[in-house]
Amino acid sequence: MSELKDVQDFVSTRFVHFGINKQQEIIRLIYEIAKREQCCFDDVIPEKLKNERSFPALKRYLLKRRFPNFSPQERESFHLLSKLKLDPDARVNVYPTLDINPKTFYIEKAVQESSLVQRLKKKFPRTNCVLIPSYKEYIADKKYSLADYNNRLDQFFIVRQDYDHLMPCPCSAASLGCGYHILNIGQGCVFECTYCYLQGYINSPGIVLPSNIEDFFDAFRKLEIKPGRVGSGQFTDSLVFDHLTEFSPLIVDFFRGYPQVQFEFKTKSKNIENLLGIPSAGNIVVGWSLNPQKIIDTTELYAASLSERLSAAQQCARAGYQVAFHFDPIVFYDGWEQDYQELVEQLFSSVEARQIAWISLGALRMTPALKKTIETRFPENKILDGELLPGYDGKFRYSKELRKNIYSKMGGWLRSFSPRGHVYLCMEEEEVVLSCKKSRII
Repeated sequence: MSELKDVQDFVSTRFVHFGINKQQEIIRLIYEIAKREQCCFDDVIPEKLKNERSFPALKRYLLKRRFPNFSPQERESFHLLSKLKLDPDARVNVYPTLDINPKTFYIEKAVQESSLVQRLKKKFPRTNCVLIPSYKEYIADKKYSLADYNNRLDQFFIVRQDYDHLMPCPCSAASLGCGYHILNIGQGCVFECTYCYLQGYINSPGIVLPSNIEDFFDAFRKLEIKPGRVGSGQFTDSLVFDHLTEFSPLIVDFFRGYPQVQFEFKTKSKNIENLLGIPSAGNIVVGWSLNPQKIIDTTELYAASLSERLSAAQQCARAGYQVAFHFDPIVFYDGWEQDYQELVEQLFSSVEARQIAWISLGALRMTPALKKTIETRFPENKILDGELLPGYDGKFRYSKELRKNIYSKMGGWLRSFSPRGHVYLCMEEEEVVLSCKKSRII
C-alpha cells in the first residue's frame, strides 16, 4: 500500500502538467512495471523521460515496457487505463490452515425443519441459529464489501431455492458454447483462488446452501429435452461442503436413473468420502481443476494439493466413476512449458486414459472489474504480472497467438497419452477453437 502512495506522490510531483486521468494511467503503468520487474518505481522511467511533457510519448514507452511482447497495434487497445485503488481493509488474511466453523446459521423459516438444518445443528451445536423470513429479504437494499466477502465463512444461509435450479453454462459473449448445464447447489466457496470469478460479482455476506435438493431433481424431470452434460461447481466447489450437505449420494442415485446423461462434480478438494461410500454409476464424472503445484501454492490457497487431487481421482476411478480434468486457468510464466508437461505426465501416471471422460483447456482470463478485485484482495499476486489485454469479449486475456501456442503445446502433450480422448476449449472465441480443431488438438 505504501508503495502505491509513493508512486502517486512521484507522479503528481513530476508530471503535474498532466491532467488527473493521465496521471492515473501513468501511476498504474509505473506500479505494474515496478511490481512485475521487482524494481524501485523511481527506476522505471529513464532520466531523459522524467521531465517528458508529451503524454503519448511517455505512455508509449511505459506500455512497451509493461507489455514487451504485444504489437504496437495490440497496445493501442489500452485507450484509458483504469485508476489503481488499493483498500487495505479488503486484503485477504491468509492463515496456515482453514477451519470451517460458522459463527451464525441464518435459516429461512420455510426450511427450519429440513434434514440439512438438523444435520448442521448436530455438527455445529455451538453455532448461533437465527430464523429469517427469506434470504432475499435479508440482503435486500444491502451492499456488501470485499471485507464482508473475506469473512464469508462466518455466516451460512440455509435457504429454499425456488429458481435457477438448472441453467445453461454462462459462456462468455462470442465464445463457442460447450452445451453444459449447471445444477446450482450453492453459492460461495472456502478456497481463496486468486483468479476466482466469484469474488468479482457475488453480493453476499456468507455461504448460501439450498436445503431443497429434491426440487432440483423435479426441475430436471420436467425438462422436455434432457441435456447430455450436467454438472455442479459453477457458483461453489461441488464437493467442499459435501461432508455437511451430503448431497453427492442423492445426486448419484438420481442421475443413475438417467444413464444417457453425464453428471460431473467439479472440484479442487479431496472430499470424496461420501462418493466412495456408495455404489458408483457409470455416468457420474468427478472432475478436478489442475495446475502445477507452484501455481496451487501461490494462487489456489486452501485447495487440495496436486498430489491430493490426483490421489482422489485415482480412488474415484478405481471405485468405478469416470474422472475428468480441467487445465483452467492455464497460467503463462517463465518455465510454464516444463511444469505443465510434467503435470500432464503426472496425470496419466495416476489415471488411465480410458477412465477419463473429458479434459478441458482454458487460458487465464478475467473481467476488468475482477482485475481490480484481485489487485485489492491479493496485492502481492503474480498472475497479473503477465501480459493481458482486452480480448474479443472485453475480458483481459493473453494474446491470441500466445493462447494458440499454449493450446498447441498442451494438446500435443495430452494427445501423446490419449490420442482419441475428448479435449475441448472452455470460453474461447471461434477463431481459436477452429484453429485448434484444424490442428487436431481438440
